[in-house]
Amino acid sequence: MLNDHDCVPCSCRAQPCSQAVNASSTHSSLSKPSPAWSLRSAAYSEAAQEGFVDTDEGFRRARADAEQAIALDPNSAAGYLALANVQINYDFNWQGAEASLNKAAVLEPGSADLLRYRAELQEMLGNSKEAIELQKQAIALDPLQAGAYLVLSNQLYEAGRYEEANGALQKALELNPQHAFAHAGLGQILLVQGHRQEALAQMQQETADWGRLQGEAFAYYSLGRRQESDAALRELIAAHANDSAFQIAEVYAYRGEVDKAIQ
Repeated sequence: MLNDHDCVPCSCRAQPCSQAVNASSTHSSLSKPSPAWSLRSAAYSEAAQEGFVDTDEGFRRARADAEQAIALDPNSAAGYLALANVQINYDFNWQGAEASLNKAAVLEPGSADLLRYRAELQEMLGNSKEAIELQKQAIALDPLQAGAYLVLSNQLYEAGRYEEANGALQKALELNPQHAFAHAGLGQILLVQGHRQEALAQMQQETADWGRLQGEAFAYYSLGRRQESDAALRELIAAHANDSAFQIAEVYAYRGEVDKAIQ
């Protein structure tokens, strides 16, 4: 379903990540305690994943802030969780991420954020069943974070459990009707189930620009509307070539254009 830009645990979710990054950047670095560095690291990571900032620069800043949080307070779990976020979503350093999560577990065992990151790591390792169970445990501890249901829906989708994935997305929208990628996720489930026109309607409601454009390219193509699919793909490439290469390749692959997908 949604891969590169899937939402990850982030305590800045009450405001767009670009706003959280800008706000935290206005304060003197000398005045920031360790939790503030951890928070800004999480904000930069999510902003980089969702295309609000350059991917490489966003994760570079996220790593630096996480390392600063740990340097200021080696006994703060949040710094190790922020570092694990970078290791999972940018470095693809599974061993390093596991080490960071283990350090966080010693300091703050059983926290919802720790369980969410463990779930994400297990998903990356291909352990779908374990990832889903960990994500459900995290939601039980913190049931009001809309993004957690979005992540769970993606895990369920990848496991072929489409009705459960739909239910998780509905819960995410109940908590936050404007949540990025929720409508795109519903649209992809509907496409798999053969409900093409309904899928298009969901894609058109998507609030994240690249998610809407990718979804429209999928849905129009499935409906036999090639010109409109081409137009959505061209707009996706024009606006997001630097931060959505994987999503562009997915569109080509979906349309059977394998050579372009692997370029």
